[in-house]
Amino acid sequence: MDTTNIIEKMMSQHRGLQKDLGSVNEELQNSKADARKINEKLKTFSKDLTKHLSLENDYFYVELIKQMKASGQNTVNTEAFIAEMSTIGELVMSFLDKYSNASMIDDQPKDFEEEFVTIVDTLNMRIEAEETGVYLYWKQRDVLKTV
Repeated sequence: MDTTNIIEKMMSQHRGLQKDLGSVNEELQNSKADARKINEKLKTFSKDLTKHLSLENDYFYVELIKQMKASGQNTVNTEAFIAEMSTIGELVMSFLDKYSNASMIDDQPKDFEEEFVTIVDTLNMRIEAEETGVYLYWKQRDVLKTV
């Protein structure tokens, strides 16, 4: 796989995920939020998240750990960071499963909104941690390779 722009691609995917969640939030702000629209927006988010996690977990993190080990670096903290994403992924997928149809959103609007806010906050914190941590490390590694 060409890794030249992998960080930019993953960051672009992050912006897309945030946009997906923003569109759900916009619908929730309507005085008569439409659960069917919310459900469709969540399905888009789910597809985009699955695509992102595939790139990140199946390629990026695998290569990151491999390269860190090859250069003799301790990977314990990085591996813990990666494992944390699995937990977050399970939390998000559980939320998406719970509200996989519009009637579940209609039946529990307050619970949905509270859980949605938690999901958004959790993902935004994770995105920030990745972009200011492992993504920067990867970019610096690329710069050092060219020196």
